[in-house]
Parts: sequence; structure tokens; C-alpha cells
Amino acid sequence: MINKKQEWDKNKKAGVPHAVFDNFLDEETCLKIYEECISAPKGGWTVFTRAGSRMEEFNDLISCPTAHQVTYDLMHSGEMLYDLEQLTGVVGLIPDPHLVGTGFSIFRNGSNLGCHYDFNWNDRLRLHRTLTSLLFITPDWKDEWGGHHQVWDKNKDVDSSAKLLGSVAPTFNRFVVKENMWYEESQQKGDWHSVSTVNCPDDVEGRCAIRFFYYLSSSEYDPKNLPHRSTYASMEYTHQKLYEEEVSTSHFVGEGGEEYL
Repeated sequence: MINKKQEWDKNKKAGVPHAVFDNFLDEETCLKIYEECISAPKGGWTVFTRAGSRMEEFNDLISCPTAHQVTYDLMHSGEMLYDLEQLTGVVGLIPDPHLVGTGFSIFRNGSNLGCHYDFNWNDRLRLHRTLTSLLFITPDWKDEWGGHHQVWDKNKDVDSSAKLLGSVAPTFNRFVVKENMWYEESQQKGDWHSVSTVNCPDDVEGRCAIRFFYYLSSSEYDPKNLPHRSTYASMEYTHQKLYEEEVSTSHFVGEGGEEYL
């Protein structure tokens, strides 16, 4: 990963700290993970809908042996944490042993994810969410099918002047690491991102991925950056209101998976 340090630093200077790794796993392993995704038990899936978005999520990786093994043997390994720290400059990274939000996502034909910024605080673990990573697993995905991970300078769903800062196509076996930047309410500035509408053939399952979160340890949150949910354009809460309503409920990681974006 260290050979991507220059790419990371360049992107961070441009306001979109991330790095892209193609052919991340051996192809056979990535294909096995994909097969586990599309054959995962139907009862374990949650359909996420908010602000015009639609996404299917599955978090019970115990039932998916290859994905489960890759999660713990690779993504949570000391070597991976060291490499991520060297890449990002963020020291003290902690994987989530409870896999809060870690798991599969599928965007089927016609699906998208509205512009939003992610939750920043895991109250159960008392950890700040710092890095998010995605491994795209649909074989032979074509660029014109959409499903791109897009980063914006502001909320494009309410501000037509929003500028696209970066876009990553969900190419098979492509791994993306990005930093979860703090949301600054006074400037309406933060890690605004979306997933473009998927337009794939009906015989393609959809834009499939597996995601992983990394945290930093802190027993206290920064009062300048109050804990918040994943927040979309249609949500009228201010951070202060969210804090007042939810800080006593330990609810910043959400219910039923809908806050895990």
C-alpha cells in the first residue's frame, strides 16, 4: 500500500483523501466472495430506503466463510492496519470486532444512494469512525452501468452548484480506502458522497461490494464535532438536535443497518 502514498496525499490535498487498488485479492477469492454475496440467506438482507435511495445490505458474515475469513485474517490483521496507517498517516486504527456495518451491499438496476455524510461515532465501542473501505466484487462490471462512488464539495441534492470532486467506478476486485472527514456544520462542509444510479442488464445481480470500517480510540467525542447519524438532504436535524435527542440512547450506529452508511 505504501506505493499509493503519493496518490493518497495528492487526493487529500484536493479534498478527497482516498486511494484505489486494482486486483486487490486473487481473482478466485474475490469470485467466491461475490458468490457468497448473491447467495446469502434472503432473510438476512435489509432494504435501505431514504431520500430516494435504495440499497440492500447483509451483515451476517458468519454465514459466508470466505468473506468472514478475509475480514478477520486480512482486513483486521496487524499487517493491514500497519499498511493503512502508513498510507493515511492515521495512527492507532482499530477494526470493529462486532462488524457494525461491515458486510455486503447490493445496488440493483435502478438503485442509487443519495448524497450524504456518514455517521462518525460508534457509541457502543466509544470509537470515532475514521476510515471506510470498499471492495467491489461484481465480475465484468462495465463503466456505463453506473454505480460509481462519487464525492462532492457540498450536498448536490440541495445545491445545484455542487462540484464533483472525485468518482470511482466499481470495477471487479477494486479496493478503495477513504477517510471519513468531520462534518463542519457552520460551513455545511463535510464528506458528502453518493452512488450514481445503476443501469445494468436485468441478468446482472447489481453493483455488489463488501465494506469495512476502521476507528480511532477516544473515550470522549470532540464537542466541536458532535456525534451524528448518516445524514441526507431530507433530514432537517442539526447536529445539536441530534446530540440532544440521541446521546443518551447510544444510537449513533443505527437500527437495522440503516445508519451504517
